Amino acid sequence: MSHSAHRSGTEEELTRDYVIFVRPARGMDDVDEETREETIRKTKELADIAFAYEPANLGRSRAGCTARGDDYHEVMNWKGLHGFMSVFTDKKKVAQVLREFKKKDYGYSVVASGLTEDIFDICKEIGLKPHTILYSLGVWGKTELLPSEDHLKITTLCGHHMISPAMIDHYVEKIKEGKITPEEAGKKIAKPCPCGIFNVPRTVEVLKKLTAK
Repeated sequence: MSHSAHRSGTEEELTRDYVIFVRPARGMDDVDEETREETIRKTKELADIAFAYEPANLGRSRAGCTARGDDYHEVMNWKGLHGFMSVFTDKKKVAQVLREFKKKDYGYSVVASGLTEDIFDICKEIGLKPHTILYSLGVWGKTELLPSEDHLKITTLCGHHMISPAMIDHYVEKIKEGKITPEEAGKKIAKPCPCGIFNVPRTVEVLKKLTAK
């Protein structure tokens, strides 16, 4: 899963940004109706574990996500084989979630995304060996055409790039005018990103920086 691998930010900022995916496999975990229902039930169990550790966001493709105000139970009651995605701002919570996933041992694909050293530390701590490692090699080409680094810190939080720089500027102006708070703006900006990997707390940090200029 590569669309969580290109999140922009300083090393210090990225210590508050960890993504966990759980993805059942089509053609394997839905071979018949009984298996499909069991997969949906087990996926919900894993999501309940993640949700108990207070993620900054948790969602499912086409069903919505908590950071934009969707109800967690409504999101997870949508009967689809899409797994779920979540974001945490605390490395210790990520370790706790993955430790509990390991105990369940359901055999579904789990992707943990973040600073490589941190993810390796977590895996070593709880006795997991990474199956596959994906690195982002950065952005190549006419980088002068990119928006500012502060804008990229927000737009890259949505792996499908549903957040535009213009949208960020719109809410920065509203914050400066006193029409909305950075926290409210963060939730508004999260709305176009449906899958659950958008980090609102990090967004609020950047919005405060942009409005202070």
